[in-house]
Amino acid sequence: MKNEIPDNNNDTVKLAFSVTFDDGTTISDGAIVISRADWLNMTGQEKLSKIADVISKKMSGTKGE
Repeated sequence: MKNEIPDNNNDTVKLAFSVTFDDGTTISDGAIVISRADWLNMTGQEKLSKIADVISKKMSGTKGE
């Protein structure tokens, strides 16, 4: 996780991240948005797990070649 950025409306927080997969594919400027309440109640590990869950769900919904 690169950064945690409170969003302008103060009800959400962007979790900015970058990831490199085993095959060398990189997402360098990714971000997910969570509620401010969730952000306040999550540990660092829970935030990383949330990012991993979102990436996993998005990747499983794409068609590979």
